[in-house]
Amino acid sequence: MTKLTTNRGFWLALLLSIVTLGIYGLYLIHAFAKETNTACAEDGKHTHGLLVYILLSIITFGIYAIVWECVLINRRNNYLARHGKQEGLQLATYLLTVFLFGWLTLGIMYIVVFCKDLYLQNAVNRAYNELNNL
Repeated sequence: MTKLTTNRGFWLALLLSIVTLGIYGLYLIHAFAKETNTACAEDGKHTHGLLVYILLSIITFGIYAIVWECVLINRRNNYLARHGKQEGLQLATYLLTVFLFGWLTLGIMYIVVFCKDLYLQNAVNRAYNELNNL
């Protein structure tokens, strides 16, 4: 078993995303899918990685990216709930941000959701490491 990363910070992730012109954001998509599949293996589901994410997002004009994130949020929150941990970013918050508050706040809410998403993945990884004594 591999110890999963639990210390992704918001400011560093935001800075790296800006400096690398979004490439770090793509890395995070890959890492989140891989880490979620590792931690949540017991649920029998599989989150597709970066290549499928990019291809299907292009084909569906971005709808797949929203669906992918929704499924990922639910899967991670279910994992935390099963193991008695506090849940993080909620699906309703994500969807309200994507469809309403994101553009109304000139993108500020997108940054807030990005932060909450990082912390949700950190919480899942921390729970996985604790449960497996890593």
